[in-house]
Amino acid sequence: MNEADAAILIANNIRKAEDALLQAEALIGINQYFGVVNRGYYAMFYAASAILLTKGMGSSKHSGVLSMLDKEFVNKGLIPSHWSRMLRNAFNLRSWGDYDTQGDVSAAQARKILEDGNNFVSWVKQWLGEASQPSP
Repeated sequence: MNEADAAILIANNIRKAEDALLQAEALIGINQYFGVVNRGYYAMFYAASAILLTKGMGSSKHSGVLSMLDKEFVNKGLIPSHWSRMLRNAFNLRSWGDYDTQGDVSAAQARKILEDGNNFVSWVKQWLGEASQPSP
């Protein structure tokens, strides 16, 4: 993949992340907590996918994105591990809420994922800007 194609894909992922956050904001206003967690997680997933694209990597599988992010970025000290933990927490709550028939998501959990999603996407946008700058 050439740089121009990667830049387009990265921008598309960031747009999708921002859209997912807007959807989560709307859903919290009508007390749809499962939806908030789902869209908050997906905002983080799209943003994490944008990070992977900086190395020409990607995966449509959630476990693949989580694994590659840790292997190629966290373990190499390129991003702090707390961002990966935040993403994994959102993934676990989203999976539990979506797939466990007994699962329930509280308002507090939904608000936390929405806050984390906003922080994660903002951080990724900043990181992408810094990553594209030439080293001094």
